Amino acid sequence: MKKIAILCCLNANDVCAGVGCLNSFYGKDKAFACWAGQEVKLGAFLRCSHCGVPPTEDEGMIEKLERLCREGVEAVHVGICAYQKDAGAVCPHMAESARWLEERGIRVLWGTHSFFPGQ
Repeated sequence: MKKIAILCCLNANDVCAGVGCLNSFYGKDKAFACWAGQEVKLGAFLRCSHCGVPPTEDEGMIEKLERLCREGVEAVHVGICAYQKDAGAVCPHMAESARWLEERGIRVLWGTHSFFPGQ
């Protein structure tokens, strides 16, 4: 059984209850359709720590990412909330967290209940 996680933006807490991400995960639809026919377990649902501090300099965020590794998470879905519409790009801190995970062999997928533009 594969263990996956969902990483979302802390700023989304103002309007997000995680319902869209969780519904798509359990329904294996939208960005989670890639897991159809496979046994997957949601090993973590986490938020970035905050804006303004690169994740590699944020002890709390490093601890969260390292925990994913220790727990055997194989893939992380990054929520659409990490896409900054006004900038037309992924949040640089989320992108850095994604690179950190990929460097440690964890697959990063961009999307949960919706996909990132261009995907």
